[in-house]
Amino acid sequence: MSGTGKQYLFDTNIFIYYFNGEPVLEPLFNEVLLGKASVLYCPISWVEILCYPALTPEEAQQIRLFLRKFERIELTESILDRAAQIRMAYRTALPDAVIAACAILTASTLVTRNEVDFNRISGLTVFNPFG
Repeated sequence: MSGTGKQYLFDTNIFIYYFNGEPVLEPLFNEVLLGKASVLYCPISWVEILCYPALTPEEAQQIRLFLRKFERIELTESILDRAAQIRMAYRTALPDAVIAACAILTASTLVTRNEVDFNRISGLTVFNPFG
């Protein structure tokens, strides 16, 4: 991790909106490009993005190359245990529980448009750049 001030964990939807050219995300990605923030992502996001039905093989390869620019969190036993606790306590979907656990255990702010999926999880800091 670099010595940047902010550390974000991007939810899958942030990458999807970015790939679709959503202008609201420009300031956030500029912050990262200027070295004022670092980005992590959960391996779940890799899977969720690459299973999009209309994705061409070329687009999939471009996405892989793009994601490799950021740090992918390893799904350690600690993260998996925390994800299980989150899933039991809040009845969240498994992918959301794993993403939340990654953000909590890396002390990252979770960046997502789907605040409602994460706001009630204790110990998680959520930022919605859309709202």
